[in-house]
Amino acid sequence: MRLILATLSVLTAALKRLRSNFGLTLCAWLAAVTAVALASAIPSYAEAANLRLLRDEIRQQEERAGRSPFALLFRYVGAWNTPLEWERVAPADDYLRREGIPGLDLPINSFARHVRTAPLRLFLASGGETIFLKNAPLGFISGLDDRFRIVDGRMPQPVGNAAALDVMISRAFADEVGLNVGDALTIVASGTSPATLQARVAAIWEPINQNDPAWFFPPQTLSDVLLVAEESFTGSVAEALRNDVDQAIWFVRLGSEGMTGVQATPLLSRIETVRARVAGILPGSRLEQGPAEVLQRYQSRVSTLTTQLFVFSTPILALTLYFAALIAALIVRRQSSEIALLKSRGVRSVQILGMYLVEWFIIGAAALATGLPLGLVFATVMSRVRSFLDVDFSGVSVPLAPGAQSLTFALAVLAITVVAALIPALAATRRTLVDEQQQAARAVRPPFWQRAYLDLLLLIPAAYGVYQLQTGGGLFQGSADPFSNPLLVLTPALICFTLGLLALRLIPLVLEALARLATIPAWVAPLVTLRALARQTDNYRGALLLLILTLSLAMYSSTMADAFDGAMRTELTYQVGAMTQLFETGESTERVRPGQPGGQPQQPRRDIREEARFLFVPVSEHLQAPGVRAAARVGRYDAVVNIGAGNRQVQLVGIDRSDFPNVITRFDRAWGGGESLGGLMNLLARHPNGALVSRDLLGNGLQVGDALPATLRIYGDQREVRFRIVAAIDLWPGFYPQDGPIVVVNLNYIFDEMGGQYPYDVWITRDPLLPIDEVVSSVRRLGIPVIDTLDAATLIAREQARPQRQGLFGVLTIGFLTAGTLTLLGFLVAGFITARRRAIELGMLRALGLSGFGVAVALVLEQLLLIGAGLATGSGIGAVAALLIVPSMQVGVGPYPGVPAYPPRLAWESMTGIYAAFGVTLAFALLALGVALVRIRLFQAVKLGDVN
Repeated sequence: MRLILATLSVLTAALKRLRSNFGLTLCAWLAAVTAVALASAIPSYAEAANLRLLRDEIRQQEERAGRSPFALLFRYVGAWNTPLEWERVAPADDYLRREGIPGLDLPINSFARHVRTAPLRLFLASGGETIFLKNAPLGFISGLDDRFRIVDGRMPQPVGNAAALDVMISRAFADEVGLNVGDALTIVASGTSPATLQARVAAIWEPINQNDPAWFFPPQTLSDVLLVAEESFTGSVAEALRNDVDQAIWFVRLGSEGMTGVQATPLLSRIETVRARVAGILPGSRLEQGPAEVLQRYQSRVSTLTTQLFVFSTPILALTLYFAALIAALIVRRQSSEIALLKSRGVRSVQILGMYLVEWFIIGAAALATGLPLGLVFATVMSRVRSFLDVDFSGVSVPLAPGAQSLTFALAVLAITVVAALIPALAATRRTLVDEQQQAARAVRPPFWQRAYLDLLLLIPAAYGVYQLQTGGGLFQGSADPFSNPLLVLTPALICFTLGLLALRLIPLVLEALARLATIPAWVAPLVTLRALARQTDNYRGALLLLILTLSLAMYSSTMADAFDGAMRTELTYQVGAMTQLFETGESTERVRPGQPGGQPQQPRRDIREEARFLFVPVSEHLQAPGVRAAARVGRYDAVVNIGAGNRQVQLVGIDRSDFPNVITRFDRAWGGGESLGGLMNLLARHPNGALVSRDLLGNGLQVGDALPATLRIYGDQREVRFRIVAAIDLWPGFYPQDGPIVVVNLNYIFDEMGGQYPYDVWITRDPLLPIDEVVSSVRRLGIPVIDTLDAATLIAREQARPQRQGLFGVLTIGFLTAGTLTLLGFLVAGFITARRRAIELGMLRALGLSGFGVAVALVLEQLLLIGAGLATGSGIGAVAALLIVPSMQVGVGPYPGVPAYPPRLAWESMTGIYAAFGVTLAFALLALGVALVRIRLFQAVKLGDVN
């Protein structure tokens, strides 16, 4: 009882202390909530993002193989072991039906069971004679009644007291041996225990859909099985035959549509438990198919992505922890006199730390209850992020649920937050009343990191990292995924932190110099402001560092996102060339001989100059499809050109010069040797046999204006064609010089020289608001065969949804929003606390004749100077980090990343919105600070000496 009363008294005292500092306590709780939410959001997002990939993989496998990976196939084969009595198999069957499969905690789409005997001798009793038909097993199937239909007869009934078994045979079996419903059969089991069963054909069946994924094996494999009712097999058949079970199959299809990451992670262990249990009950049984491989790959991806994103979030978590420590320091500072008094009365430091530990335990418990649901909100936002500060809430969401890993991460970060918050209290327990009075007048000594020159020492690893990036071939080598490299964030974060600390060393010196200059014109308010800022740097150091780091990381993140997005969009739009490519083949006029291997056309091949081999719908017909705004023919063919030094394989590109510019998304003059796309098309118009050739083809005696002989091989036809070089190009939309030199010519000239038209693709410009599937369906309804598509918007959306990329920008987006909120709150709190601590000073200035307006101007000017210094310094540091790091990144997508090149640039456009948001928010913060200052009674503070 005493322990309970003592605990209650400690908690009551802690709650009263928290209540006395309610505003700061609320800020501390907000910092802890933010830390918990960030830490728990990362595992939740990793599970949800990879669950989305898992669903896509399931869908693709179902389309490709006709069977979901979430299908379990248990099988016992007597030929591999020993045929068994049904009594030996029944316990495994009961366990799977009643406990094993339902215990997997997923919806069951279908559950099929099949048991059969070894092949038995089957005889037909007809006209007093017994005719041997064939060997066939006897068995039963359950769970598939709706997957087949009865062609004739009725379902077999349990044998009961009847003399003959009701059996059901497949239609293929009936046609093969000539059986009909009602025929009498004799089934003979030979061996050491011969037995004879009388049977009657009760029904003939056939599958409704041969490719139905509910079938454990193709239905054809069951065509020879004589199917009876389950009660008949487990009853009279099991009694009559010895070792009657030669094969047993349990096949279940699990529904994964509503599965969450929390369900997916433990599912693997539950499946393994069921497998081991079945193997123990029925030795020799095996799990031949299951989602183990898919789930293991899912777990590996979740673990890897979680680790990567947690490393990426380290700078953001560090800012959050620093804010918590800053608020804790402000709380301790307000209670510093109380702590010193307690120390002088004999209270031990451990007891004082214990009081703060209880307070932070209460704050942490409240933060945990709020932070975990907020973490799900953060994870949802991360799953909708397309780029830095670019969130798209449209589309289908993935179910999110907090898992054990989220709770573990949250508790770990919360523990670190509490430790960081206790550090100021530990430092305060070492100070006396004399130390407190000295600290109130002026900071006695600079902080530890300045005394240890940590800011200067950190310049060494930061400079070394930059040196390695600029001399070692860039941040990413080979085909490594840039979004999986933690240096993407840690290196610039180190630069921003180091330069931010260095700025905090230099800013007071600058303010001191400005204060000296302010004495010349006798500006009282600026002088008071600058003197206060120069001498009492500890009052604003924490909030200023938060602002500098937040703005510098925002500048770097915006520039990095602009570089990544710009490179991605440039390269993917170049890869496609137009908004969409439609791969079409036309209609062949050549018939395929039935049964001819490979579907080769009849020989000899028609001469296309005499009779068309392919028929095409006019390309203008595409414009009748809803959403199609422009269309152009583009042909890709193989050709060999003679360049003097020998023959060379080239990419021959045939275009419609009048339609082609209407579908091209982007064409840079640099790709055409300084010539615009319209100018190049005019050259092809003036020269029907003109060719735009890759620059590397020139030389060896070739130059613009020369003839270019070529051998064209198109669909088995070969012709010698002469082109004339009219211009040199470096790049051409949709084609890469790495695949061979590019030669662009008039498509109609190719067809004229070849003697007819050959298949080509159609590039279109379409309405971006219409889904590509609807556009393609509309084109197909016009009778135009579309084999496949390549759509730029689809490629961009797929790249934006990649978990690594989306997770990185999601962490940066959530981190900036939370860090920005905490930074603004820190500025407001620090300004208010500082103003209260300087109440005596401000009251003395009022007593000496400084007007109230002058005091207000001094305080507002103080905040504006700090905000301006933070914005300018943070932006400058972020720009330096971006200019040092971003150009060294080897980022890119498509077949040849980096083609075409996208030069990085500082994202001032994005920062403009950030500055505006900060400005508006800080204006409200200053207004709130002004209202709070009005309530401070300066003369009462002078009289009573109240600095709290």
